[in-house]
This record gives sequence, C-alpha cells and structure tokens, in this order.
Amino acid sequence: MIKKFLSAILTLVLAFSIAGVAALPAFAENDYTKEACASVTDEAQRATLGCDDGGQTAPAVVTNIIRGVISILGVVAVVVIVVAGQRYVVAQGDPGKITAARNMLIYAVIGLIIAILAFAIVSFVQTNVFK
Repeated sequence: MIKKFLSAILTLVLAFSIAGVAALPAFAENDYTKEACASVTDEAQRATLGCDDGGQTAPAVVTNIIRGVISILGVVAVVVIVVAGQRYVVAQGDPGKITAARNMLIYAVIGLIIAILAFAIVSFVQTNVFK
C-alpha cells in the first residue's frame, strides 16, 4: 500500500517536472527586433528593447536543470518525511516498526539537508563563477 502511494507520488512529481521543462520559453527573436536593435546605440534603450540578452547561455541552462532536479529531490524528501511520520504514528508500539520509521525519518531529513545545501552550492557557483 505504501509502495503504491510512494510510486504514485513519484510518478506525479516526475510528470510535473517534465511538464515544467516542456513549458520553457523559446527565446525566439523576430526581424523587427533585429532591425530595431541595429539602429540603437544608447545602452539604456538597448536594455529596454532587450537587445543584449541573447537568450540563455549554456551554464545558465545547466544551472536551471540542476536546480530543477534538486527541487524535485526536496519535494520527494518532504513526502518521505510525511510517510515516515505516518508509519511512526501507526506503529502501535512495535519496536521494529518504530525503529524503521525513525530511521526512515532520519534519512529523509539528511536527504533534505543535502538537497538544500546542493541548491545553495549551485546558487553560489552560478553567481560567483559564471557572472
């Protein structure tokens, strides 16, 4: 029963993550924008028209993908924490079930901490190395 529940949650998270990646913008540029940017020399006007953005760079795309994966891992860790809490409550004093639920909770919290630290490291590298 729990395995089916976890499998369903993992499938939903995976489906939403794929849908999120599929909905990314295309960063298309039309001829009007190219012509308008070619004639503008003022930096403020170029920034207003969006002439200098040029789309996302490869490091930015990779960083966004890593952030998405880390976010999914964080959601999975929170779901596992909820399931571990439910197992702990339903254990009915059985020492084996209590120990298993406690271990599951500890590992989920450690996984959540690692996901948060990984997110912080990726953000730090993106701001300090790629900019």
